[in-house]
Amino acid sequence: MQYLGLIIVIAAWFVIVGIIYLLRLLGVRVPVKVYYGIFIMLKDEELVKEVIAPLGNLLRRVPSWLIIVLTVGLFSVSMFIIVPIPLIIMSINEWGLPSMLYLMFKNIVLMIIAIMHRFSPIETVEKGFTPLAPLIPGVTVSLYTFIYIIVAIGIGILLHELAHGAVSSRYGIRIKSGGAFALLFLAFGGFVEIDEDELRSRSTLIRLAVYSSGVFMNIVLAYLAVALVELALISPQLTQGLLGTTIVYTANSTDAVLRSGYIITAVNNHPIASIYTLISILSSVSSNNVTLTIFNPVNGAVFNEVLSTRNLTMELLGYSALYVGPWGVVVESRSFYNLMFWIYTLNLTLALLNTFPAYPLDGGQFLDALLANVIKNQAFRSKVMIVISVVLWSLIGLTLYYTLITGLYRLI
Repeated sequence: MQYLGLIIVIAAWFVIVGIIYLLRLLGVRVPVKVYYGIFIMLKDEELVKEVIAPLGNLLRRVPSWLIIVLTVGLFSVSMFIIVPIPLIIMSINEWGLPSMLYLMFKNIVLMIIAIMHRFSPIETVEKGFTPLAPLIPGVTVSLYTFIYIIVAIGIGILLHELAHGAVSSRYGIRIKSGGAFALLFLAFGGFVEIDEDELRSRSTLIRLAVYSSGVFMNIVLAYLAVALVELALISPQLTQGLLGTTIVYTANSTDAVLRSGYIITAVNNHPIASIYTLISILSSVSSNNVTLTIFNPVNGAVFNEVLSTRNLTMELLGYSALYVGPWGVVVESRSFYNLMFWIYTLNLTLALLNTFPAYPLDGGQFLDALLANVIKNQAFRSKVMIVISVVLWSLIGLTLYYTLITGLYRLI
């Protein structure tokens, strides 16, 4: 069934909701609220005292000017120019992605050109269109992949909000409470309830630092994921234990060199992090043969095999699997890499999205704080921001619509 994964996720949600209601009936205090059975929220004032306030005290050791330069500078660059994160984790030798603002305006231009010239969806992507699609288990991503997404987005949102709270506390801005929420396991979020009156009373630079701090944390987390993968590539033992590509299917007989369960850890002595590294190396070889370093996790044996690359073909099967012909094998990236990949990808996505200058995102608050120095009338400024937000969200809506109706979501 196409939607089996989605059905399982929603069924699991209502099992958890049922357990919460049962515990309450039994008199057990459960620190969450359930709304209409589909929305769960955890709100805790103690979070401020136990976590956020100590983080704020720690940040007081950092000069104020340095916090402002790092957070506001990085946010400004990411909003208008490029999110400066390396793409090496996907074996792409480029640095960063263009800002969400740039991508969405480029998308609308390309959609118009595609309609006028009747381009196919693939031709539109080849010309630079960036597809967007919601992550729906069993529909746009597998249930297996969605497990990584839940963990990665939970880490990203939690630390994003903690960063907002820590910087606010650093500047003495009162924080009322903090918490997290979820909607049917399909949407997640966290929040830090900052005293808005106190925040508005601070200087523009301090307000910008508070709005920018969450994105700063997301970019740090993305870098951390890249660093952990790169560190694991330094040691052959770590590569064998954490990285490489696992052979999950082979069309050849049982006496073949490549067998299910074997792990390809290197090609021509170049360590393999994932299927993306494998694609990059195999695509660049100039000889008719390659030497594979193979690890057998059953007995710990490591051996080399020379295989032909004549008539070599490769076909991606989702984000983590690859078919390689004529070897007749399907290989997958391993669990450690998959987790790092999604921590990287979702924190990059959070950075892209939150720097988008539209309400209610951090980018909208950031732009509003800048406009406050030009448009003093708050009521008029709010109307200007609403118009800007509607226009910008429409660009995202049109991109989602084009991605879904053309089937481009299958490429994500």
